[in-house]
Amino acid sequence: MRAKVARRYQITIPEEVREEIGINVGDVVNVSSQGGKVVIEKVERNWEEVMRETKGAWKSHPAFVGMKDSVEIVHWLRSERKR
Repeated sequence: MRAKVARRYQITIPEEVREEIGINVGDVVNVSSQGGKVVIEKVERNWEEVMRETKGAWKSHPAFVGMKDSVEIVHWLRSERKR
């Protein structure tokens, strides 16, 4: 597959490749060179990164206001509560 380099050195990743690799808008990719080739790899988000990004986000949610930490929230979510 071919892609043209645009004015600001940008390329569009062909649809077939995006779908095969699972690249979506907002995803992070690593770009490197190996043996004269450009290599683009999708960066998978790990659990620690997700936890860092969302730390404290629950504090302002009305359902969780009275809870002291995420462990209490998880226990509440797993409990059999009235819906």
